[in-house]
Amino acid sequence: MRLRWSAAELKALLRRWAAFIAVVAAVLGQFFATLIGWPALPLFWASEQPWPLALGAVVLHALPGLLLCWGLREQLLPAHWLDAERALPLRRIELLRADLAVIGLALLPLALLNLISMAAWQHADPAWMRGLWPRAMVYFGLSLALAAGAAALLMQGRRLPQGVAQSAARPQGTSGSGRRLASGLYRLFGVHWPLLGLALWRGPARPVLHLWALSCLLLGANLMAALIWPAQASWVLAAHTLLVMGLSARLHAQATRCYAPLIAASQALPLAAGFWPRRLLLLALAPSILAWGFMAAMLLLGPWRLAPLAAPSFMVYGLLAPALPMMAKQGDSAEARAGRWLLAWALWVALASEALLSS
Repeated sequence: MRLRWSAAELKALLRRWAAFIAVVAAVLGQFFATLIGWPALPLFWASEQPWPLALGAVVLHALPGLLLCWGLREQLLPAHWLDAERALPLRRIELLRADLAVIGLALLPLALLNLISMAAWQHADPAWMRGLWPRAMVYFGLSLALAAGAAALLMQGRRLPQGVAQSAARPQGTSGSGRRLASGLYRLFGVHWPLLGLALWRGPARPVLHLWALSCLLLGANLMAALIWPAQASWVLAAHTLLVMGLSARLHAQATRCYAPLIAASQALPLAAGFWPRRLLLLALAPSILAWGFMAAMLLLGPWRLAPLAAPSFMVYGLLAPALPMMAKQGDSAEARAGRWLLAWALWVALASEALLSS
């Protein structure tokens, strides 16, 4: 029953995104076709390395599969399913079999993508790959097994009972230094600190703060990669667009959910009509705006030759692209939001591919 439910949910999700993915592929053209060879490339590289490096490459290759299962966790093991599951006389091995079944269903598109990538390399048949195929296939199987095993642990983690929030367990009293700090922050940020800051620091929006920090870390590491491998800067810019668009959308969705109780409780306060939408949008865009400044400085001061038209367009559009999908009307369908996100990202990554001139 669970496998059928997950299959129906994933099928609906694929139907919703398939047309937009085809549009993005058409917009990106040759740049998209080049990406087909990348999924399987780490496996062939690992086949030439000693086992510690090879194992690390396989673990990194399995990471997208784990992230895919984490992103689809509500389609694989929804929260409302857990109560019904606890009421049934199911053994642990039966739960594990069900987990592996839906995980295999979720990993199937990624496995097919890797097989298509391998078929493309088989058709090209470069000389350096000859003799690496058996080991690469073994590493491919190991990568899928690692992704499935880690995703199964993720499912088990979702079944753990949620503990009492740390904020509820803390004593209500506040020390004198704490009161002085809170008073200083209130004077500095005004109404934004008690409504936004406290919820981030010790209230229901702490997951937003954690994702905010993770976003800054990932975006900073990605930009650092351009300085370490300047010849691959175009790929770093393309990865930057995907990270910014994905993380900003995720931050906005999580902030909307985490702040919902506070928004409902503040209806009686004399706040402007657009107070919450504007603040949550700015909160979601903050990491991308911060990364935009570092990216602009890196491109201007780095060793690259910038295209006179594409590079300024890439940087200017970088301030608009993350916000465009979030500026939606309340009644917009999921298909409209998905299409707006994909088209905004497609235009930005197309500009990224032309921003740097080849030397």
